Amino acid sequence: MLRPVLCLLTALTVAGCTRPGGEDGISSIRFGSGAREVGLARSNRDLAADFVELTFGLESGETLDGLLRYEGPVRVYLRSPGLAAYRRDLEALLERLRVEAGIDIAETRDPKQAQIAIEAVPSDQIGKAFPTAACFIVPGQTSWQDFLRGRPKSRLRWGDQQTLTHSVIFLPLDTTPQDVRDCLNEEITQALGPANDLYRLPDSVWNDDNFHGAVTVFDMTILRALYQPEFHSGMGRDEAGTTALKVLNRENPKGRSVPSRRRQPESQAWGSAIEVALSRSYQRNRRLDGARIATEIAAEMQPVDHRLGVSLLTLGRLSLRDDPARAAEYFSEAYRGFRREFGVNDVRTAQAGVHVAALALNSGQYDLAITLADRHVPGAIQGQNAILIAGLTSIKAEALLAKGDLKEAQRTRLDSLRWARYGFGDVNGDLAREQAQLAALTRFENQ
Repeated sequence: MLRPVLCLLTALTVAGCTRPGGEDGISSIRFGSGAREVGLARSNRDLAADFVELTFGLESGETLDGLLRYEGPVRVYLRSPGLAAYRRDLEALLERLRVEAGIDIAETRDPKQAQIAIEAVPSDQIGKAFPTAACFIVPGQTSWQDFLRGRPKSRLRWGDQQTLTHSVIFLPLDTTPQDVRDCLNEEITQALGPANDLYRLPDSVWNDDNFHGAVTVFDMTILRALYQPEFHSGMGRDEAGTTALKVLNRENPKGRSVPSRRRQPESQAWGSAIEVALSRSYQRNRRLDGARIATEIAAEMQPVDHRLGVSLLTLGRLSLRDDPARAAEYFSEAYRGFRREFGVNDVRTAQAGVHVAALALNSGQYDLAITLADRHVPGAIQGQNAILIAGLTSIKAEALLAKGDLKEAQRTRLDSLRWARYGFGDVNGDLAREQAQLAALTRFENQ
C-alpha cells in the first residue's frame, strides 16, 4: 500500500500532521458502522474480468497458478496493545465483511485461533523492509519477530501457497489515525485473497492512488463472489473466469443486463510515473517530471478515465508553490473531470473540490468556498476520509469568519477540529485544547 503525502495544502493542514496518543487522544467521532448497499450496476462480464485480474495477479507482475482463499472461518487478532484504539474501526469493517461479502470473519482474543494477525511496527522499520509501503501483508507468518528471523529467500511467497492458512499484517502506529484505518481496510481485505493492486480500478481500495480508504461496494462484490461455494483454492484461471461470471450473475443481479464497457487496461508506464510523483524519496523536480509524464500518458488513454484526474491533481499539488496560477488550472480540470465521471457525492470529486475551495478562499470568493465545502462534505463522509472533511470544514470556517459570521464560523471550526483530531490524531493536546475553548465559547454564546 503506497501512501502519498497527506499534508499538501496549508489551508488543509488543520493543525498539522500529529500522531495519535491512545483512544481518547484520537476522537470521540466515528463514522457510521452500518453496512452499505450490496451489489452495483456494472457489467458482470467486466466484474468477472476484474475478479480474475485481482485474484490471479500480483503487483510484482507475477501470475498465480491457482486461486487462493480461506476454506474455513477467518479470525483476526490484534497483536499489539496500541491497536486497541482501533478496535471499533476493526469491528465495523468485519461487520461489513460479514453482511456485504457473506464471509465468516470475526475478531478473536486468542492468537492461536487467528488466521490473520495484525501487528504495529515503527514506520522506519516498515520502510527498511519495503521502502514504498505504508503497510503490508506477509503470508505464512504470525509476527514481526518471525518475519525478521526468516531470510528473505526462505520466506513464503504469495504464489507458493496452495490455499490461505494464516498471515500477518504489519502497519505503523507512528502515523495518522487515518492511515491506520486505511491500512486496516486495504490489508485485511487483500489478505482474504484479492492480492493485486490495479490503478485502473475506478472505485476500489485495491488501488495505490489511495483515493479510497474504506472498502467500497466494488470490493465487497468481488469478495462476495470469491467466497461462494463454487470457488475453491487451487482452481485454475480459466475455470475461475467462467465461474466468476456465473456467480456474479446470481449474486449481483444489478449487473446482469449492463453491457460491457470499453476500458483502458493497466498501464505500467503510467503507474511508474505516478509513483515517482507521489514518492517523497525523490527530489521535487523529479516528482514534477513524473506528474507531467503521468498526465500526458493519461490524456492519451482511450477512453480517458480517472487516471487523468489523479495525474492532474498530483501535478497541481506539486506545482502550487512555484506556479499557483497553473496549479489552479490543474485543480479545476481535475475537478471538472471527476465531477463529470463520478458526480458530486464522490470522494474523488471531493478530493479535487477541496483544492478548488481553498483557491476560492485565498482569492476572496468566500461564498464559493462555502458552497464547495458544503457540496463535498457528504462525499468525504461517504469515503470515510476524516482529513478531507476537516479540510473542507476548515475552509468553510475561514470563509464564514471573513464574511463576519463569527458565531457560525466558531461552530464550523469546532466541527473541523473534531474531524482533524480523528484524522490526524492529537499527541500533544493542542487540538483538544482548542476544541475545548471553542466548545466553551459556543456554549456561552448560546446561553
